[in-house]
Amino acid sequence: MNLPKILMPKLKEKGKIQKNSQYKKENQIIAVWGSPSSGKTVTSVKIAKELAARKKNVIVVFDDVFCPSIPVFFPTLEKKEQSIGKVLTSPNIDQEVILENCITPIKNNSYIAFLGYMKGENSLTYAEYTKERVVDLLILMRHLADYIVIDCSSIITESILTICSLEIADKVIRLSTADFKGISYFQSVLPLLIDQRFQLDNHLKVVSNVKDYQAQDTINSAIKGNGIYLQHIDEIERQYTEGCLFNDLNSKEGKDYERIIKEIIQEVISIE
Repeated sequence: MNLPKILMPKLKEKGKIQKNSQYKKENQIIAVWGSPSSGKTVTSVKIAKELAARKKNVIVVFDDVFCPSIPVFFPTLEKKEQSIGKVLTSPNIDQEVILENCITPIKNNSYIAFLGYMKGENSLTYAEYTKERVVDLLILMRHLADYIVIDCSSIITESILTICSLEIADKVIRLSTADFKGISYFQSVLPLLIDQRFQLDNHLKVVSNVKDYQAQDTINSAIKGNGIYLQHIDEIERQYTEGCLFNDLNSKEGKDYERIIKEIIQEVISIE
């Protein structure tokens, strides 16, 4: 079995997991969710990269069945058999099944593992799965890594994984674009999450992918945001296009972006 090296000790230490186990007193499952084009995937990756730089084990989960992210980030990666679809439709989800389907394609960094759909997969590749399967997956992953970062889908009505993540996550980072489209999205979608179990008031609300000409403060006020802004960075767009999003940022704007990511992490992982 070819398991991520940094995660193998976790499997050996934990053995069988009980669902009522006591977890560390720190926010551990982080869901990144928001309006279309708000930079959910980029933010998820940059948060995971920073946590890994602190020598924390991170599993990044991509809820990306409509357009798998792993082939985008690692375009030269040979097609793999691992897939989150295999995990969610497995007869029995356990730690070994999860680890067998994680990939660690970043050279010289075994602190990050990825779980997502692979090249060519789509919503019909696997059988439908239930909420209970997602709950089992998230509970088990708590014991496999220090942090789980979930890149959620904007189309929440089509994703059990995203809906469950928004409910179970210790902290949700809610991203909005700095335009009326972002406001319109939340006006339509937030009523679907009105149930108390989603804890909307506990979301960290960030205005993201902000262009120079956009009124970020106006949007922050409209969404009752936390006054945190992630600017649109050309260097990140180039990284995304070239499939090297895990490289360091070198421009002044990039360094400012990384500083905000660190601030977000500090806000998210601490329990008041």
